[in-house]
Amino acid sequence: MRFLPAPLAFLVLISALLAGSAPLLAKEKDPAQEITSQLICPCSCGEVVSGCICETGMSMKAAVENGIKAGKSKQEIIGALVSQYGEVIRGAPKPEGFNLIVWIAPFAATLLGFAIAWLVLRRMVRRRSELATAAAGAGSPAARGTMPFPAVRGLEEDLDALRARAEKELRQMKQGREA
Repeated sequence: MRFLPAPLAFLVLISALLAGSAPLLAKEKDPAQEITSQLICPCSCGEVVSGCICETGMSMKAAVENGIKAGKSKQEIIGALVSQYGEVIRGAPKPEGFNLIVWIAPFAATLLGFAIAWLVLRRMVRRRSELATAAAGAGSPAARGTMPFPAVRGLEEDLDALRARAEKELRQMKQGREA
């Protein structure tokens, strides 16, 4: 029988205890608070109605409380307020029609970003392993660890050609001065 490592077992135990005690810790919500916490005040303050102290927010709170006293459902109260003030008072748009973009776009963008990062990292790792293999096969200084970066095929030949060219140009410059 295989047991979990101690830190992992401890985390599982704590999460199980917290999940089991969540209903015990939950407070009974005030119906008016539950409705007003989902609405945004349409005036210039832009506050959540449950915490808004402006005149419009206070009238919306009063409308919610009157609706609850009249026995209206949560959807009926919100529908009446939306018809009076417009869709702008919803804290979150309805997940239907064009508003679905608001719900789907952040998740789609996140997944797309992860996919792009994964492709870029995979390409970098593959390129690095190809360069290391090429450097080890060529017996270059990079394979011996003397260069701080991976060697590219033919690097030493390119350096030798550049040195020869520089020496040739220096000789020509010295000959030009002497003449």
